[in-house]
Amino acid sequence: MQKSKMLQSVMLSLAIAITACAHGDHASAAAAAAESMQSQTPATTVQSFTAVEGADLAARLEAASRRGRAGQTPYWSAYVFDVRPGVAIDPAIHEFHGSMNTIGDTAVFVGTTASGMTVETRNLAVFLLREPGNNQITRMEVYNLERKREYSGYPVYWLGRSNNEESLNYLRALSDAAPMNMLSERAVLGISLHDDPRVTSLLKNFIRTSQNQRIRSSSIYWLGQVGGEQAFLADLVRSETEEKKLRRQAAHAIGESRDRGALVTLQNLYDVVKDVEVRRAIIQAAGNSQEQDAAVAFLLKVAKTDPERQARRTAVQQLAEFDRANVVEELMKIYSSDPDGEVKRAVLHALAETKSPGARARLLNLARTEADPELRKRAIHMLAERGEAVIGDLISLYDAERVSEVRRTVLQSLSEIRGSRVEDKLFEVARADESLDLRRQAIRLLGERAGKRSLEFLSATAQSTDANTEVQIQAVRAISQRKGEEAVPLLIKIARTHANQLVRKQAIRALGESGDPRAVEFFREVLAK
Repeated sequence: MQKSKMLQSVMLSLAIAITACAHGDHASAAAAAAESMQSQTPATTVQSFTAVEGADLAARLEAASRRGRAGQTPYWSAYVFDVRPGVAIDPAIHEFHGSMNTIGDTAVFVGTTASGMTVETRNLAVFLLREPGNNQITRMEVYNLERKREYSGYPVYWLGRSNNEESLNYLRALSDAAPMNMLSERAVLGISLHDDPRVTSLLKNFIRTSQNQRIRSSSIYWLGQVGGEQAFLADLVRSETEEKKLRRQAAHAIGESRDRGALVTLQNLYDVVKDVEVRRAIIQAAGNSQEQDAAVAFLLKVAKTDPERQARRTAVQQLAEFDRANVVEELMKIYSSDPDGEVKRAVLHALAETKSPGARARLLNLARTEADPELRKRAIHMLAERGEAVIGDLISLYDAERVSEVRRTVLQSLSEIRGSRVEDKLFEVARADESLDLRRQAIRLLGERAGKRSLEFLSATAQSTDANTEVQIQAVRAISQRKGEEAVPLLIKIARTHANQLVRKQAIRALGESGDPRAVEFFREVLAK
């Protein structure tokens, strides 16, 4: 796929509405969980299960049921099936480029490794958890058999391999019979993972008839993955009687499909669809297309010529995903020609996002020369988004700048990057900058950085006999923002011994706001005198 990022920042597909995680942090957690799981061979996994016999899937399910009812705990029934290629469930990978969704205990990946190889797992099984008394199914999961699991400590009755017809019929009946909850939705997930031509018609039927919008949403996503249904999905995008959310998801499904001509379909839809939200979804879907040259051309056309501001802004944001030198140049042309401030800010954000080396130079130039103060501040913030690589650029910018407000912006942006060079600059400004306001800001920013070095500096500044009173007060404020075990003893010392009454008052005020028992004892001691 075109959206190539490490797993920690992998973009979750917008098309699956049943996902249990949101963008960003939850994806990282799922990645960490996947990496921490141990692998085992399929033979080892199956040997730990209790095999049951039967002529077909229904007979083996009944045999497992009889065995399970004799026990006192919930139990699993599990069987393997023919798995769709190009899809991975909980794979043992460290880097991943594509989309990932977590559904219950199941992490579904569609994409490639860092080297460009398709990630897929072919040794999957459907697991059904039942209550021992009434045989009621309470949970369904699709597990990768090559990953070690405890299965909640419940026994697993192994049904072997099911043929596609048996499995699909069983899961379809389960999705129809179950109430509109996660059980029925996971039955649809199980159907979607089968390598069988009948999956397409089943998914289309769910889209047409299901009353569960999350099932419809999931089916739309998987229909795009199965492929060959651009016309059906395009009809959904065009349909003004359909829910906007599903229309948008249908557009995303087209963009993420591997079908040739998907970009042409999206362009044609963009020309006829009137709803602005659906049009934006089409723009985003184009950014996911594997037809990169055509996608860039389409996005540039929208970014430069569309009369609707949000459409232009969305197209600019999507262009950031293409690491091409010509895209950076085109973004700069848009920045220069588009009078809309929102679009200009989108360009700055896109320059921060793209990995192209030329983007950094362009951002730095705008941070130095942009006439609009607000846009210049934004350019500085966006430059800092590129992390440690731009610390030197920001320090040079600070040293060369004479406008105090711009220097404040540079300091704030620097403080958002971790590194000893940043702390060195903050110490330098806090000690000796000609501007009292900037010294106070640097002290405040140092107070927000954990570490022994910054605490020692704040302590020395607050207790210095020759420091400026306002600087000392700011140092006390910064100390009060530290953890109690660090801050309270130091504040008590300053409140007891500092020569400057104003500084002592600030320390006493901070102690009063801390609510710490040691502060209470200090006040009791002072009042008793």
